[in-house]
Amino acid sequence: MSKRIEIIENSLVITDTITSVVEIDIPKDLVYYNNAKLIEEDIIVFSIIHSLNNNVPIPTGIPLSNAVNSLDVPFSTASFITFAQNNLAVSKASSSTFVNIANNDIGLDAWGRPKVVMDKTILHGMFTHNVPESLWYEKINGVTQASITNSTSVNGALNFQAGATLNDKTKLRTYRNPRYEPNRGFLYSTAAIIENPTALMNRSFGVATDESGVFFRLESGTLYGVVRTTRNSVTTEDKVELDTTGIDLSKGNVFDIQYQWRGVGNYEFFINLASVGKFNYLGTLTELSMFNPANPIFFEAENLGDNDIMKFGCVDVSTEGGEVHSGKTYGSIGMPSLAGSVAITGYNVPILVVRNKATVNGLINTRDVLALLVSAYADNHSIFRVWATRDATAITLNNQSWTDFGDGHLEYVVYDRPDVATPMTFNTAKAQLIFGCRVSANITYATSALFEGRTDVYQTPSDIFIFTMHRENGIGAQVGVTYEFAEEI
Repeated sequence: MSKRIEIIENSLVITDTITSVVEIDIPKDLVYYNNAKLIEEDIIVFSIIHSLNNNVPIPTGIPLSNAVNSLDVPFSTASFITFAQNNLAVSKASSSTFVNIANNDIGLDAWGRPKVVMDKTILHGMFTHNVPESLWYEKINGVTQASITNSTSVNGALNFQAGATLNDKTKLRTYRNPRYEPNRGFLYSTAAIIENPTALMNRSFGVATDESGVFFRLESGTLYGVVRTTRNSVTTEDKVELDTTGIDLSKGNVFDIQYQWRGVGNYEFFINLASVGKFNYLGTLTELSMFNPANPIFFEAENLGDNDIMKFGCVDVSTEGGEVHSGKTYGSIGMPSLAGSVAITGYNVPILVVRNKATVNGLINTRDVLALLVSAYADNHSIFRVWATRDATAITLNNQSWTDFGDGHLEYVVYDRPDVATPMTFNTAKAQLIFGCRVSANITYATSALFEGRTDVYQTPSDIFIFTMHRENGIGAQVGVTYEFAEEI
């Protein structure tokens, strides 16, 4: 009984020549063989990479004398080694020959072992019941809206439109700005149904601000891949027309963007998991392809005569081989006085106010801050509260002013420091109460924002966190607050 071992359409196929039963049919790049067994014992032993070995039945060993090629010619040791090297992409790293499943020479680590990469979601969105206003906000004709109106949840999908008036433009974007991680791949993924693809509209989706990003753009029937950047205050775009042959954009398709970045890497666009266009930047640029690799997920539509809907299922941004909390640096802001506290009277006194700036050095700020811990203390029983707002008028500075933290992406104010005639005041009606608790006298209360990895609290650009305290009866007390966080650098 012989076994026919051959490659058919990039799969390793093993067939019993007597019964014609196919015993294995698996992508060839998932298979390696034991070189030592072949040379020393004339036995061909195949293995499947990693966990697939437990799921795919394969022959435990085929005597070389029973192995034939696609022409039913018996293999010799030399001819089988040649077959394996040509078809199984074998590595020379060890006698038990590994498959190099990468398509470049850096697919193995420094010891010659295959690298394994796992995707990890940095940020995702779903629209099953609504468009969550805690995660997304909408801009119509450049103006941020108090509530979301042109983006709705219909039958579990995001229904997105530009607006009924000619030249109306609507953008829906995340507060968060998922950041590329150096030396890791970046993957954007979504699914879309685009009504009337040839409508007189510009419709875009991907990850971008007005200054930088990468995305799909449908311009009145023609689909492009776009890379946007800003250099010396001038914003430009590279566009490549994507191959949509045989693709009906009005039906449900999956869209992906994968890029290397490192400042000068390639960008590739996929529809239904097939490549439809690419920017081959490697070895060609004299400037970075995209100056800022931290950009929000966004959807945008512009009415140029039509107002047809785009529908989206879900959307995801993942790092290929990276970590969700990679690249952050620790910071904290507390009481600067020698006593480590400030004297207050009244209720909901703003002890510490921290703002993540909307712009830095004239450019859009996309640096998110991960809240870690806040500590509060007082010399009498007191109430501690955390508030959040994006309304700068919630705080009246009076005789106080903002102070930059670190390199100036964050700024803060500590109540009555330095000592001034009229400290800042806080209008609680313009902020949302996030957290509150009672603080015992002379005991520090600390609350974590990490929740054992189950969720995270981010302070995104334009977010203002206000930490207030007051004595239970509103009379005088000495109090203090310390806010700890991690900045994305």
